[in-house]
Amino acid sequence: MHTARNSQTRHRLLILLALIIALGHQAVFMHWTCDDAFISYRYAENLSRGNGLVFNTGEKVEGFSNFSWVILLSVFSTLDISPLAISKVLSLLFSFFIIGLVFVTARASGAGPVWAVLCALLLSSATSLAYFSMSGLETVLYTFLLLLAVYIHIKMRGAQSQGRLFLLYSVCFLAAITRPEGVLFLLITAAYHMGQGWFQKKWALFRTHLTYSFLFLAFYGGFILVRFLYYGNVLPNTFYAKPLGTFVETGYSAFFVNFSSGMLSGSFLLIPLVLFSVNRRFFFGNLYPLFFCLAQVAFMSYTGDWMAFGRFFFPVFPLVLILCMTFLSAFGAGSSWQKKRLTAATAFVFWLVFAGLNVWQTSRAVAHKDDYPFLVMNSAELIGLGKWLSDTFPQDSTIALRRQGAVPYYSRMRSLDFLGLTDKTIARRIYQQQDPKVESNSIAGYVVGQGPDLIILFSSQSAVRGWPIETSPAGGKLAHLEYLIHDLAIKEGYTPVKKISLGEIEDAHLLAKPKTDTHRP
Repeated sequence: MHTARNSQTRHRLLILLALIIALGHQAVFMHWTCDDAFISYRYAENLSRGNGLVFNTGEKVEGFSNFSWVILLSVFSTLDISPLAISKVLSLLFSFFIIGLVFVTARASGAGPVWAVLCALLLSSATSLAYFSMSGLETVLYTFLLLLAVYIHIKMRGAQSQGRLFLLYSVCFLAAITRPEGVLFLLITAAYHMGQGWFQKKWALFRTHLTYSFLFLAFYGGFILVRFLYYGNVLPNTFYAKPLGTFVETGYSAFFVNFSSGMLSGSFLLIPLVLFSVNRRFFFGNLYPLFFCLAQVAFMSYTGDWMAFGRFFFPVFPLVLILCMTFLSAFGAGSSWQKKRLTAATAFVFWLVFAGLNVWQTSRAVAHKDDYPFLVMNSAELIGLGKWLSDTFPQDSTIALRRQGAVPYYSRMRSLDFLGLTDKTIARRIYQQQDPKVESNSIAGYVVGQGPDLIILFSSQSAVRGWPIETSPAGGKLAHLEYLIHDLAIKEGYTPVKKISLGEIEDAHLLAKPKTDTHRP
């Protein structure tokens, strides 16, 4: 008993160590906020102020894809708590919950204490957890919900009480309204448990899950209906603005880009997981979390977007860790005392190597914060630009630009989106047009034709495509669409107002509308 108590104490100390590591790692990214997060902040603040769930007042466009996160932020916004601050606090708390939950879920799955602790330590060392906890995005909340669903499922193996069933479907429903692909996990939960009841001829179990499935899918159907009545679309506007290939380079599959972007943060563990699944007993014993991983991989393969540190892999990273460590634990079960010590030493070395790789990854991101894609994920310079616009130009000005995050949020101006995330017309043109050249010309004409007071173009020395313009620095480039907008705007009488440096390799170029008194001398 004394030995068991000492063992528990060691495990608790190691979990505490994991929490301390996570806190220290997240502190590195404390002032990094993903530019996309400010889109959600603007929607949340508009809702809390009675303007509706909109980006621009009076324009009903669903330019976000994280409904529950926006609603949660808006609740705090009504209390005059900054969405920026509370998003980081909430994600920090959820990251701590995930670290504790990954340990207890691994233990409930059958992993030995050494392997369960390793899950917590690996997770706490990952750059993906550190960054996305501070990014302002919904990623950590979404990850927590998926892990919680699997934990509830495992605890239901002994007894499927009505309370646990309701909780399981409620968590899956929350995941479904937190991310669009979250509905996959609600459907998997319904199909898995109904299938289990069917094949085992447990008709009472089948009917119970059928009832819960119908109930919560009806709730989700109601959510879709309300969305349609409010926005006029079944899917978020981002679906149309980001078709496959939008931000994924031609010649590479979306899966490869998302897999490689999360490589150092653990996506490589998908490879041994596939090999482990060949084991029949392991495969059928862990079918539910394996389906979760498969669903997220399928989404990774068809998304038109990606982000450094594996944004779209991270939601199932804790599950992949648990599955891998549970398999290794079962493989080493019954070993001699010497082998167990060797196993523990091997696990410790693996953690040190993983942690080292992630320290290097984090250090590289900090050192290259002004380079792509980190210049978008660290929005400090864009925040400064937004505040400068607010101090320099009237609040009723309209700005047109492709970054619909910190700049519109801090300028408080109506914003026209080149990428179509918050603009229905542009999003439909992107979705429907197959010829990129025709699409770019069409969008450029539309943007300039709207007559915005200011057009903001971003030139970067790190851009791999585009054409240089006269106002760009040596080697600076504009993306093709921005080049066309610049050329057309100049022809329409727009004049260069200012060039603002955004770090070492990027500049923002401001063009002002002709015959306008918007600019204050």
